[in-house]
Amino acid sequence: MTVAAEGKAAVVVVTAEFEQLAHTMAANAGRSGLRVHVLPYPLESRPEAEVRAIAVEHFPALLVTLGATDE
Repeated sequence: MTVAAEGKAAVVVVTAEFEQLAHTMAANAGRSGLRVHVLPYPLESRPEAEVRAIAVEHFPALLVTLGATDE
């Protein structure tokens, strides 16, 4: 929230379990437009190789969400 408040590009990255909470917290902080990128849930119980594959898969979309690239 601090970075967004300074006018800098920001994205919150959460797992699906916490997506609604992220939106609620952002709205309560006056940042309802805060960009949220959602990863699958759970991550902690998955093998490291699978988590790394998820990261590689989601990275391009994360850059789009951040506004760093076009779709």
